[in-house]
Amino acid sequence: MPDQTEKGGVLEVTCPCCEARLTVDPASGVVLGSEKAAHARAGVDLKDAQRVLEQETARIHERYDQIVQTEKGRGAVLEKLFKSHIEKSKDEPAPRPIRDIDLD
Repeated sequence: MPDQTEKGGVLEVTCPCCEARLTVDPASGVVLGSEKAAHARAGVDLKDAQRVLEQETARIHERYDQIVQTEKGRGAVLEKLFKSHIEKSKDEPAPRPIRDIDLD
């Protein structure tokens, strides 16, 4: 298992169900100790749920507006780049098309 580390003959294993850290004696298989996993939502109460949802909604809308503004600016930049290439190509003569006979 990739989450096992051996310290002085003792294994530290992470439980796949509850993500608790277990300290196990490999010779006897006895659990010597355990530490509960800290959950990210442990401090959130149902009373705070409305506030958390409003903050998350505001963050999502802010990110969406940021993406929309970036896309609007992108169109203007591409239009400007296209016009500059058109201006450059007006000064150059059209290239001769390659014919099949020229490839031999």
